[in-house]
Parts: sequence; C-alpha cells; structure tokens
Amino acid sequence: MYKPELELYYQAGTLDNFTEKQLKILTAAIQIFSEKGYENTSTKEIAEAAGVAEGNIFAKFKNKRGLLNAIIEPVLNRVFPSTIDSFIQDKLSQNYSSTTEFVHALLIDRMDMVKDNDKVFKIFFTELFYDHQVRQNLINIFPNIYWQKLNTLIDELKADHILNSLPNSDIIRTLWSIMGGLVLGYLFFNQPLDDRTIDSGMTALIEAIEPKVF
Repeated sequence: MYKPELELYYQAGTLDNFTEKQLKILTAAIQIFSEKGYENTSTKEIAEAAGVAEGNIFAKFKNKRGLLNAIIEPVLNRVFPSTIDSFIQDKLSQNYSSTTEFVHALLIDRMDMVKDNDKVFKIFFTELFYDHQVRQNLINIFPNIYWQKLNTLIDELKADHILNSLPNSDIIRTLWSIMGGLVLGYLFFNQPLDDRTIDSGMTALIEAIEPKVF
C-alpha cells in the first residue's frame, strides 16, 4: 500500500522489496524519531505504533540503529546525489537576468522539498550534527563539477552585474547560511516556512549579494 509519508523513498526506488509490515515500521520510526529523537525512542514503542510485533523490526532491520540507517542512508546515497545532479543540470546551467531570478531558482524548490519531507529531514540533520561520519559522507557526495559550475555561474553573474564583487566563497557562504537558517529554523525551532518567511529570506539574500547602487 502506498504511503505518502514515504514519497521521498518511493522516488528514490528504495522500497521495492519492503513488505506492508516493513513500510508500517519505517513510517512509525520516522514519526517517532522526528518527535522524540533517536536516543529517546525504543523499538518496542515503534512496533506498537506500527501495529506489529517487535520481532518484525529485528527481522528486517536487525536493531534500532539499522532502522535509523534505513531512514538516513537513502537520503545520503540516493536522494541527495540525484538532487545535486538535477541541480547542476538545471539550475547551474541557466542564464539569469537578475539577482531575484537567481535567488528564486536556488531557494524555492529546495524549500518545497523540505516542507514535503520535514520529518525525514529533521532526523537526517539531527544525525548530521552528531555523527561525524554522516557529515563526511555528505561532504563527499558533492562532486567537483558542482563547485566548478557554481563558481563559473557566479563569475558570469558578476560579469553581468547581477551579483556583487564579493569573493565567490563569501557569496556561497551567504547562500548556504540564509537557506540553511530557514530550513533549520523550520525543522527545529517551529519557525514557519510559509511564503512570507521565504520571501523575507529571499529579500535578505538578494540584499547581501546583489550589486550596490550608489
């Protein structure tokens, strides 16, 4: 049975061999891990929420850590690489006529993806904070072509007076900082990620990176 909570995993093609009980377990784990945190959740609690015997968790996932890995590894190994590849091919290969157009292209799709999969991303980013290996693996999936294309695009936008003359590294840091702040505020601090909030983030980002007119 299709479960909308697992849409990210359906798209990544990682659920083909899952039974209905296993899908229920994964759905319950995502819900409870996102609410209470991994450390504060037991496999018994997950089994009860899924309506299955606790042994069903061990049969498929071995233990609680195996269940957590079933949630975060597809995001790290399938979802992010696919998203980055699409981002390179689409957003980093376009011609932009204004700072607003550039910022809108970077921001909107990613915010929608976070809102549609907020529980999964809350679990993922929690592990990102606490697990060095997860952080290193995330760094490693960004290919050199990503940084090359991003730097090339920034250079072109500078030449067209769409971006200001800050060093590329400062512009990239500003992009990540503001976008990351919106995402983390939404996931961990109950801050809205509605149109007004996103528009405010876009305005702040545009003001930080567009050429100054005196």
